[in-house]
Parts: sequence; structure tokens; C-alpha cells
Amino acid sequence: RMVTLGADADIQWEQVSMFIGRGFVISFQESYGDCLEPVRDRLRQGRKNLRTSGSDYLGAMLIDAIIDGYFPVLEEFGERLERMETDVIASPTTDVLSSVYVAKRQLMAFRRATWPLRDALNQLVRESHELIDDSVIPYLRDAADHVMQVVDVNETYRELASSFVDVYLSSVANRTNEVMRVLTILATVFIPLTFLAGIYGMNFVDESGEPAIPELRWEHGYLFFWGATLVIALLMFALFRRLGWLGGRRRVGARREERR
Repeated sequence: RMVTLGADADIQWEQVSMFIGRGFVISFQESYGDCLEPVRDRLRQGRKNLRTSGSDYLGAMLIDAIIDGYFPVLEEFGERLERMETDVIASPTTDVLSSVYVAKRQLMAFRRATWPLRDALNQLVRESHELIDDSVIPYLRDAADHVMQVVDVNETYRELASSFVDVYLSSVANRTNEVMRVLTILATVFIPLTFLAGIYGMNFVDESGEPAIPELRWEHGYLFFWGATLVIALLMFALFRRLGWLGGRRRVGARREERR
């Protein structure tokens, strides 16, 4: 399988078939455009090895050129995964998660394309063939080593992409916890305020019709109520900030540990 990068960094796969005989090499491709131009340039320049060696050497060079074309694609994958890592941490959205799954699917396709090639090359290296000279075996072994590098890098990228899903879920959970913490703090602040407002609004009267709550007759009772409400709210916000629940300072326990 030969892979190429499109104009928009889109990965395109195509099947390459190759027949090696005595004195000839025939290759078939699905479309124009490939990674074999370096081999053609060497032929045009009249390089001695390609001109004087047999068809088995030319076939090995074609295979090696196709395998070398995998590395720029893997490099593009590496840069894409770095951008995904930044997006997953900074802005974990469903679009980012979709891009992670697309990358995982493409890496799986990459694995399915390169894994059989590894077995085929190892078989050519281990088993002798009348059309493959012993002098070409080192080149095939080198191509097999390159395939192993490609497989290892691909597996590493797959594991990295899988870890992004866990990072995304952790980031979403952390944001949910932050929202729940803020809502809990707001609810906690309003609990004593609701208590005061409930007492202030009961308006109980005794048998003579006079208010049973002495504060209801205060001239400045309304202002005193709002003053007490604001003081309680500010004190609670200050306490929450001191504990590190609203950002800013770290928790008191952490500072005590540092002093120790």
C-alpha cells in the first residue's frame, strides 16, 4: 500500500502491485502521483547501481521508496496529534473529540496497510528465491527494519490518540465539577440569607395585635436587614476564597504543609 498526502493534508491510500522477472520490473498503480520520483531521478541520472544491477535490486529500491513515503505521513500525524493535545486540554469540545476519533481510525488503517508488508518482507529475507540475489537481501532487510520503525511509531501514536479520549473525559469532568462547585457556593451563600428573609417576613403578631418580633418596629430595620445580609455574604465569600474554593489563594492546609 502506498500513501500520499493531499493538498489539505488528507491521507490517500492506493494499492501498488509489482511483478519482478528476469530483466524486467512491472508495477501497477491506481492513480497518478506517487513517492517513486526519487527512483526515477536516479534512473535518469544514470546511477550505476540501478543501471547495472538486476531487476531484483530495482524492485527492492521501489519497495524501499514506498516505505520511505510512510515517514512524512507519520510526521504529519505527529504534528496533528500535538495540536489535538493542546485543543483537548485548552478547549475540550465535541469537535476536538471527533478529530481524535478520526485520527484513531486513520492510524488503524495505517496499521492494516503496513503490518502485512512487514510479514512479506521478512519472508523474502528468510527464504531464498531464484530471482533475488544474495546481494539484494541486505536492502530488503533494511526495508523490513524501516517497516518495523513505521509500525512502532504508528502504535505509539495510536496509544497517544487513545489517551486523548481519557484526557477529554477528565477535562469535561473537571469543568463540570467547577460548575457544580460554583453553584454549590452560591446556594450555600443564599442559605443564611434566605433564613434571615424568612424570619423578617413572618410578621407574627401577639394577642394585642402588636408585632411579636421586636425588630419589625425598628425605624431602620430594613437597612439593618440588608446590611446584615451583605456582611454575611461577604464573609462567606472571603472564607471560600481563603479556602481556595473560588480561586486565588491556595487552601490553608496546603500552606501549612509548605511551612512544615
